[in-house]
Amino acid sequence: MVKDLNKKSAIQKPIKYIFMDEMRFGLISNYRRSWSKIGERTVVENQQEFDNRYLYSAIDPINGDNFHMIGFDGVNADTTKLFLDRLKEEYRNYHIILVWDNAPFHRRKDLHNIDELTPINLPSYSPQLNPVERFYGEIRKITANRIFKDIETQQDMIDKEVVKWMGDKDRVKRLCGYGWILEQVG
Repeated sequence: MVKDLNKKSAIQKPIKYIFMDEMRFGLISNYRRSWSKIGERTVVENQQEFDNRYLYSAIDPINGDNFHMIGFDGVNADTTKLFLDRLKEEYRNYHIILVWDNAPFHRRKDLHNIDELTPINLPSYSPQLNPVERFYGEIRKITANRIFKDIETQQDMIDKEVVKWMGDKDRVKRLCGYGWILEQVG
């Protein structure tokens, strides 16, 4: 059930628009373009270990606020509920309009009945509409063309990069502040 946003009584707090998504990372090689000397082929080592984890991220493209949790072994409705509960704690003074994809585990009813949180689904197969995907593209750059001894080492590297982004809201706004979002909210 979606709350009626037109009723004054439905929302008592200031609104925060947040886009959310999940990113899998792991020990299978992540290839990106790289430079090499003229006439020489670039050689990139390959890793095929099937250990992975997930990063959950929520980004406000209007003011650059962002909230992340890393290290989950999988994505499912229970993990998503945990993330949403922590997100609500972080932004307890706001009513959150949460824009996310239409993943099957986002459909569970209790995820749509959280006080002061209104989820809105993006159309199916439209990752280009979610600015968090662009953020994940930047995060994946730091792990590209590298071999990791274990998943903890990779997670630590990603965590440090996410912390850098958290401290630079202007950078987040430049990356994630899509014109169509700013026009609709402004």
